[in-house]
Amino acid sequence: MMQTITIETITSELHRVYEILNKNFFDGKLPIIAITIQSDARRTLTMGWCTTHEIWGDKEGRTKMFEINLTPEFLDLDFYETMDTLMHEMVHLYNRIHDVQDVSRSGTYHNKHFKNESIKRGFEYESDKPDKKYGWSFSRLSQETKNKLDTLEINKEVFSIARRSPQYFQRLNEGETPDEAQEEKPTPRKKSFKWTCPSCKAILRTTKPEMNIICGDCEISFEVED
Repeated sequence: MMQTITIETITSELHRVYEILNKNFFDGKLPIIAITIQSDARRTLTMGWCTTHEIWGDKEGRTKMFEINLTPEFLDLDFYETMDTLMHEMVHLYNRIHDVQDVSRSGTYHNKHFKNESIKRGFEYESDKPDKKYGWSFSRLSQETKNKLDTLEINKEVFSIARRSPQYFQRLNEGETPDEAQEEKPTPRKKSFKWTCPSCKAILRTTKPEMNIICGDCEISFEVED
């Protein structure tokens, strides 16, 4: 009998997978966390994120937890992509609990601290140069890591549903195939870009995303915010 997949099923499996990955790739050093599945209109092309602080807990503060979120629109994209996203955020979490600053520019630019920890945890990079905007963000699970994931007791079938639009299901009812009914995700367009001086916090806006702006008072470069 085919298993009925629900949000509860996925969330439960994600917490179990988190513990498996923590044990096998992070030496069991990561804390208990909250794992959520929700969309964010400000991050339409983001597959997941980890909070920078503990945001779950009781009123007294005896229990405190970080949150890792996976975006529901991408949950059934590919098993390894889902594991890639979860482990990517676990690298961020590992660095945060060890007081390692691995991002800048409002969390968009991933620095060498992120790169080095990612490689330790089973990732690799296709390029030996960082992306101009996102730095060392584009790590990918190595084949060795994928092979190891295949040996772990993870229920891959759970990651077979995702959040879709009503129009998608309507197209299926009208006889279209899943590939034909699938909607392309729009690429957001920004009209202006906000820049901040890391030192004096002065703010300015430009219409171009790629610029080299120096603060005249602090003599350091402004950083663009996403």
